[in-house]
Amino acid sequence: MLQLETYSVRLLFDLGHPAHFHLFKNAIVELRAGGHDVVIFAREKDCLPELLEKTGWHYHMPCRKRGGQLRLGLEAVGIFARAVAMGLARPFDLMIGTSFVIGPASRITGATSLVFSENDAAHVPLFVKLAYTSGHYVVTPRCLQSDLNRAKHLTYRGYQELAYLHPNRFRPDPGIRAELGLGEDEKYFLIRKAAYTAFHDVGHTGLAGKQLQMLIDRLARHGRVFLSIEADLPGELQSCRLPTPADRMLDVLAFADMVVADSATVTIEAGVLGTPAAWCSTFVGDLAILKELEHKYGLIAGYRPEDFDGLVARIDEWLMTPNLKDRWQQRRSRMLGECVDLTAWILDLLGRLSPRGEAAKGHKRLG
Repeated sequence: MLQLETYSVRLLFDLGHPAHFHLFKNAIVELRAGGHDVVIFAREKDCLPELLEKTGWHYHMPCRKRGGQLRLGLEAVGIFARAVAMGLARPFDLMIGTSFVIGPASRITGATSLVFSENDAAHVPLFVKLAYTSGHYVVTPRCLQSDLNRAKHLTYRGYQELAYLHPNRFRPDPGIRAELGLGEDEKYFLIRKAAYTAFHDVGHTGLAGKQLQMLIDRLARHGRVFLSIEADLPGELQSCRLPTPADRMLDVLAFADMVVADSATVTIEAGVLGTPAAWCSTFVGDLAILKELEHKYGLIAGYRPEDFDGLVARIDEWLMTPNLKDRWQQRRSRMLGECVDLTAWILDLLGRLSPRGEAAKGHKRLG
C-alpha cells in the first residue's frame, strides 16, 4: 500500500460543528506534519471558532452569524462558492467533511470527496439526497445501515468520537478537577442541554427548563453540579455554569461521575470515555449508534422526555451503585477492543484514495 507521506497532497476539510473539529483534528496535525497542504473551512457553530483559534490554524469562515435558517443557507452557499473558487484556482486532491457542500464542489473542481456521517439516513433525508448522491464516498460507522452501493459506502468499526477519544489519541488531564474547584474526593456531575437548531433537529426536543432544575436539585445532594447549555443561562442557574473553556470539555466529561444530556454527541463522548451517561430526547430509540452503545455495551441509557420519571429513577439507581465508574471502564474496555483507532483508519483511507494511492489504480471497496 502506498503511504500518504511519500508525496504531497492538497486537502480541504469542511467543519460544521465542534465535534467535526475533534473528528479531524488529529488527522490534520499528522497531515501537516507530513508536509501536506491542508485548507480548513468552518461555520460559526457553538464553540467551533474558539477551538480553531486555540490551534493557531488559519481557517476560512465565509459567512458570519446572522441568525436562523437563513444563516445556515448563507453559510452553505458561501462555503460552496469559496471551495469551488479555490479548487478551480488550485485544485484539491481530496475534499473531506460532514456537509452536503463538498460533493457538488468536488464534482466541479475534479477533487475526490469523502462525506463523513454518523446520522441515520431516515433522520436526515435532505442531507442524504444532497450529500450522499454527489459525494464520491460516504463514510459511516458500521452500525449504520445504508442502501448505497457498497463500493461507495465505506464503513469502520466504531464511532466518529473514537477519532479523538481513543486512548491512542486522548489522555484526559486530571488537573481539570482543580480547575473546577473540587475537593480531593468530591464528586461532580455534568448536565448538557443542546439548542436543537440544526436541520435534523426540527420537530425534536430534549430537556425542558423545569426538568433541568429538578436534575440539578437531585444531583446536588451527591456532589457538585455543572451545567453546559447552548443558550443564555437564566439567573437562578448562573451558579451552575461550567466555568472551563470549550477545549476542556472532554476532560470534564472524562472525570465526571455522571453525565445527563439531551445532546447525542455529548452522550456518545461520555459513553466512549467510560462515564455513565443518561440522555433525554425525542430521538431516543431511533439512532443506531446510541442504541448500540446502550444495548450492546451498556455505556449509556436513553429516555424520551415523556418518560422523565424513568430517567430520574435510573439516575437514582446509578447514584446508589458502588464503584459505578469502575464498572463502566470495564464496559469501555470491551467496546475499545472491538473498535478501531479512527484517526489511523482515516489516514490510511486518505492514502488509498489520494491520486497515487491504491484506489487510483483500480476501483475497489475500501471499507
